[in-house]
Amino acid sequence: MINLYKPQNRNKDEDGKDQDKKIGHDRFYQERSRSRRKKTCNRRVQSENNFNSSELRLARQMSIGRSSSIESPPSKWVNLQKVFLMKTRSTSMPRHEYSALRLENGSEKNSNDRHQQIQLQDATYTSCQQYLEYGGRYELQRRLGMMGSRPDKHWFVIKDKSLGAERLLSLVEVPQQCPLQTTATTRETMLELFRSLQHPYIHPILDVEFWDIGAAFICPLNYSGSLKDLIYGENWQEDHGRKYSGKGQGLPYRQVQCLGRQILEALLFLQNRNYPKFYHLHSGNVIIQNGVARIAAIENPLLGLPPKPPAVDECLAFGYLLFEMTTGYELPTPPSAAHLKIELERTPKIAETLWDIFESDSCPTIEELLRDDLFRGVELRELRRTTGISYVTSAEVNDLLESVKVAPLPTPITSLQVKRYKCGNDSKIVEFATVRGKTYMQIRTTTACDNQIKVKPDEYLHCN
Repeated sequence: MINLYKPQNRNKDEDGKDQDKKIGHDRFYQERSRSRRKKTCNRRVQSENNFNSSELRLARQMSIGRSSSIESPPSKWVNLQKVFLMKTRSTSMPRHEYSALRLENGSEKNSNDRHQQIQLQDATYTSCQQYLEYGGRYELQRRLGMMGSRPDKHWFVIKDKSLGAERLLSLVEVPQQCPLQTTATTRETMLELFRSLQHPYIHPILDVEFWDIGAAFICPLNYSGSLKDLIYGENWQEDHGRKYSGKGQGLPYRQVQCLGRQILEALLFLQNRNYPKFYHLHSGNVIIQNGVARIAAIENPLLGLPPKPPAVDECLAFGYLLFEMTTGYELPTPPSAAHLKIELERTPKIAETLWDIFESDSCPTIEELLRDDLFRGVELRELRRTTGISYVTSAEVNDLLESVKVAPLPTPITSLQVKRYKCGNDSKIVEFATVRGKTYMQIRTTTACDNQIKVKPDEYLHCN
């Protein structure tokens, strides 16, 4: 299988260098062509001299009973369409009003917590506005609601005054276990890293700022929302607790194939770029832009943010995501045999792929999933623009990635219960670790005798 994302040592063009130095540009922005098809010439548009009198008389008789709607829709219907589209777009305005939560007993027990949350959001809004005014490039336009599941993350719509484009600013508190130092040097290195990670299936990070109140990441503003919004049919600006309360709608089979293949290509790209393990893959972190899936929140591993449960590696997380795209709801635990048989009865190929991910002796790798019959024949038109693009990462970027990799993971999988067995008279020791029902094996030469060690599950070979 040809790998499109292996590093190449070719020099960049001058235009490529200038483009990489710019902040705020998305090289692989997905935009549909707005050009209309050129109308073909109608054979009836000819001079009357080309027809005899009998043919003209017959054509006039046939046109008497013809409805005018066949040629073109009435202007009234076109106006109604425009009004409807304007109304649907106007409903996407953010909500700034909050009301107390009503419980079944009629009390407002959580009103104080809600009030404190509003005060925190107002204070964050004021601080963000001051920081942006001091920087000069961006202008704060409005605050968004709690769109995500993280309570300590805030979203704002800003305007890039140098480009005249709206952007999305996400502000998150830097955790204590962050493996990086939030300095100006780290910011420049992260910007270089994010510029090298621009890809058709990765949602880009255009700018980074480290403030006293947290880390700010600036991305393109996408009005289509996330993959989770697509599954549940909700507006991207609604609060997270409201719009995902019910069950969504499974996507069509062909769309599941295309989106799944695009997500796998993005994961393979990150893997080949020596990026840390991405434990943050779920439907809320996949942006849909003109029908194309783009993985978002790639900054989370760099900050050491805890992932959303079940906090598994990319291949298992992709299995959860594939199940959610097909059925319309997500599972907190691996799907059982009943789930695969009943819910996926009409899509046997998807059921087979999920069986290989969750129930086989060894979980398939990303390359093996790409060679699966479910995704192998999917056409990837967006990758045509990546042909001939080369990249060279600096030593500072490589050091940053290595410092993140060696840092302990802020998840329950950092501490594993390990059983050791001695290999005969040799100093080597066979270790078995069980992670969420799966057993992993590794041969080590360490002589440590404690049963609690910090290891990464990807260091083990899955054995059952």
